[in-house]
Amino acid sequence: MSGPPKKRMRLYLISPTHYQRDGSLVKTTQYWTSGLTLPCLKSLTPPEWEVRLVDELIDDVDLDWPCDVVGIGAMGPQIARAYDLADRFRERGRKVVLGGTWVSISPHERSLEHADAIVVGEAERVWAECLGDLAAGRSRGVYRADGWIEPHEIARHDPQDLQLVRWDRFRASPLYRLYFHWPLVFSRGCPLPCSYCAVQTFYRRTYRTRPVEQVIDDVRRIKALGGRKLLFLDDNPIADPAAAKELFRALIPERISWASQCTIEIARDPELLDLAARSGCALLSIGFESLDHDVLKRVKKGFNAPARYAEDLRRLRERGIQVIALLMVGIDGQTTETFRSTVDFLREHKVALVKFFTPAPYPGTEFHDRMKADGRLLDDDWSHYDYGSILVEPTGMTHQELRDGFDAAYRSFYSLGSIARRMLPPPRRNLVQHAAGVIANLKTHAFLRRHPTAWGTIS
Repeated sequence: MSGPPKKRMRLYLISPTHYQRDGSLVKTTQYWTSGLTLPCLKSLTPPEWEVRLVDELIDDVDLDWPCDVVGIGAMGPQIARAYDLADRFRERGRKVVLGGTWVSISPHERSLEHADAIVVGEAERVWAECLGDLAAGRSRGVYRADGWIEPHEIARHDPQDLQLVRWDRFRASPLYRLYFHWPLVFSRGCPLPCSYCAVQTFYRRTYRTRPVEQVIDDVRRIKALGGRKLLFLDDNPIADPAAAKELFRALIPERISWASQCTIEIARDPELLDLAARSGCALLSIGFESLDHDVLKRVKKGFNAPARYAEDLRRLRERGIQVIALLMVGIDGQTTETFRSTVDFLREHKVALVKFFTPAPYPGTEFHDRMKADGRLLDDDWSHYDYGSILVEPTGMTHQELRDGFDAAYRSFYSLGSIARRMLPPPRRNLVQHAAGVIANLKTHAFLRRHPTAWGTIS
């Protein structure tokens, strides 16, 4: 005789936003992509669960949805909001599981104060077990994914599950279509030794690539839904140059446009760079970090070789690939002169966009351990681990000089004169991407006019 029908469980997966210094939540109406963590977790969830997804950057979290379990993932400055949401759901009697980079690399006790369970590392091997335990009213607290996830085990998602995309806006707004990129992944991790990087801590300095045929299958499923602009969410898709070349060759006949982030080494392998351009590469975020080789050596990124930056940027621009330069300011070996010389270099070599960062001593990294041993950690309030807070005692300038230089560098780089000098004349290739870059520059200029101190708000 069969028993009563099994209750259908409900799972609420949330990607939280983060707080600004005035306590307000960061929201956006121009969202150029969606993350894959929530759709991939949905694909790992047993079919008897009903799953709802929300990205708080663009939609509100429904605290009263009658779910059984809430899953929240967080990186960097998201963690304070993640904890607050977790506490509010638990007050309503919901079970909460936390995961993501920050939860994995920081002391687990702090996260367990706000959750019934946490997932440490890559979720593929433990997610179903964690949900099953919570549904049964038990938990072993920390669900640790031991060992790396093999390429064929990496969770796949159905593009139809990208419920995070605002389809109404995507279909109606030409500007939204210009910015929106469909997300996918080719690789996980990074083998490089940069001492400040949480990626190598999370992945334990492992690196692997998915089979190219699987990636091309993802591309074709996205194209079937009308997508032609893709964003590889990889930390460094060219870390295995041979595998990257195989992927780029396979992408050429697909006739798509793509963006990603990677190291400057892409410009130093002519075959790799040519294949990237031919495969549709239009925009790359590249961690230059500093123009000073000695500064880079201190954070184990001397392989960047700044003496070659000018030629690297010329090669990228010749192929129509726009660059978002990522640069740290306030790190050891830099002075107040760093701000001016860096902006001058970026202007001269026509860099499209820039993001400045102050040093962030993420828990678990070698950089964090060194700053703590030297007594230079200034702040362990994780809500302040954003893009521009002073978290480490600077050595080459005062706190105020770092704050003033950070803001002044942004205003100078995104001044109208600087935009004209960097963006004109346009390159011969990828004119649509170039137009999007011009729009992004003008929007940032307008933002900085309204908010003269950009401290920690440029993301």
